[in-house]
Amino acid sequence: MLTDLGLVLAWGTLSAPFPERVAAASAAGFRSIGLMLGEYLTLREQGWSDAQLHAVLDEHGVSINEVEVLFGFAAPSGPAGIAERPGLVYNDPKLEAAAFHLADTFGVPTVQAAGTFADPPASAGAGEAFAGLCDRAAPHGLRVALEFVPYTDISDVSAAAEIVAAADRPNGGLCVDCWHFFRGNPDLVALADVPADKIFMIQINDGPAQPDDPNRRYDAVHNRRLPGDGDFDLMAWLRAMDRPGLAATVSVEVYSDALRQLVPVRAAALAYSSSHGVLTDARATR
Repeated sequence: MLTDLGLVLAWGTLSAPFPERVAAASAAGFRSIGLMLGEYLTLREQGWSDAQLHAVLDEHGVSINEVEVLFGFAAPSGPAGIAERPGLVYNDPKLEAAAFHLADTFGVPTVQAAGTFADPPASAGAGEAFAGLCDRAAPHGLRVALEFVPYTDISDVSAAAEIVAAADRPNGGLCVDCWHFFRGNPDLVALADVPADKIFMIQINDGPAQPDDPNRRYDAVHNRRLPGDGDFDLMAWLRAMDRPGLAATVSVEVYSDALRQLVPVRAAALAYSSSHGVLTDARATR
C-alpha cells in the first residue's frame, strides 16, 4: 500500500547536468533518481567513469532507482523514424546491455519498457517477447516495468496487463503513469483489476482536462503539470491501486517547459513538495 513516502525524481522532471540533478534531488528530499539509458551512454562517452558517477551519488546519498526506456521490445531491431524522438531505435541491444550493466554496477532495480509508436493492438508475439526480455533481465536482478502509452501499440492498462499476464514472469509488471492513463483510456476498474504485486512503478504528475497541444507525443513531454496543479482525478487513480500487496515505487515525472525554466533546486523542491502533498492526502482519505 502507499505507506512509504520515499519518492523517485524521474529523469524527465529536471533538465540539468548529472551532478547538478543529483544535488538538487537530494536537497529537495528525494533519495533516488531515474536515468535515461541514452544519457548514461552519453556520460560515458564524455569521459565519466562508473566510479565517478558512483562518487556523485554517494556524496549526496542518492541512488538510481529506475532506468528508461526500452522501446519496441517486440519489434524488429532498427530505427523508429519518429520526428519527436530522433535517433530512437526499437529493440535496441545497446540500450538493453546498458540497462543490465546499470543493474549490475549501480544496483538499479527496475527498467521501463514500452511498445512502438504505432496503432494498437500490439503484435501477437508481444507476450512472448516480453517474457524473453524479463528472462534476460532476471540474472541481473532487474525487474521490467511495461508502460502503456496511448499513442503506442500498447495503449492502455488492459493491453499492458494482458501482455504481462501472458508473459507470466515474476520480474515482469507494469509502470502506471497517470498522464498516459488519463490521456488515453482512463479505466479505473481495469486498473483496480491489475494484481497489486504486478504494479512495479507509479509515475505521478498532472495535467489540464483538455490537452494544450493536439500532438500527443509533443504534449506529453512539454506540458505536464505538478501533482495537484491540474485536473486529473489523482485521488481516484491512487485509490484504484492503493491496496494490500502494492509495493510500487512512486516516481515524479513532470515533463514541463515551465518547470525547466526554474533553477534545478527550485524545480526539484516543487516536484517533491507537490507529490508528497498529494500522496499524504491519498493516505489520509483511503
